[in-house]
Amino acid sequence: MLLDEGWSPEQAQAVLDKLMLREGIPDWKPQHLKRFEEWCAAEGKEKNAVDSQLEFVAYDLCNEHQTIGMSLKLARTLEEAKAAVVPYVRMLSEESDWSREPSRRRV
Repeated sequence: MLLDEGWSPEQAQAVLDKLMLREGIPDWKPQHLKRFEEWCAAEGKEKNAVDSQLEFVAYDLCNEHQTIGMSLKLARTLEEAKAAVVPYVRMLSEESDWSREPSRRRV
């Protein structure tokens, strides 16, 4: 999904690893969850689907959080990409411990 949007494999994997997206409603702060749900309704997307969550994150990084999105786009390694996406994870996450284990899902 993210590869179709022009993200490199490293950038896409960093988003997957750090956000730990899964089927179901994302565990995000209420204000971000509301924006996601409104975006899904406007775009005709299923809010429980990981692909919808990924599309929203790509949209959000390119439109609402352009500085973070640009830092991620400039990242060339997986480590750089993970570091670039950390501020976004902190912004979205309900958890105070944002360091997460890498997902097993592949891009």
